[in-house]
Amino acid sequence: MASSFELQYTRFFEEQWLGFGEKARRLIQDKLRLVKQNPYRYETLEGYMRVRKVKLAIEGKYQRLLYALHMPDANQIFILGVFERDKGYEEFERKFSQLRR
Repeated sequence: MASSFELQYTRFFEEQWLGFGEKARRLIQDKLRLVKQNPYRYETLEGYMRVRKVKLAIEGKYQRLLYALHMPDANQIFILGVFERDKGYEEFERKFSQLRR
């Protein structure tokens, strides 16, 4: 059964992607494959109805890959970026506050 979801990427994530090493890229690709297979597998980010978070550990730092479901179409998943967990998602809040409920 093929996935009917399509991944879209923010410019912010594309810039981040260029800065990741090969090991981090493989980890993120594996997680994106799982997201595409079943986007509901991961928890919703508190305070956001459509944003979900994937736990990652990149270079010893706990981070989250955040993505939004059904944006802009029902079959699209919008990859927002990778954000550090210990900073309370400050950068995410600053860039994507319009996604709040």
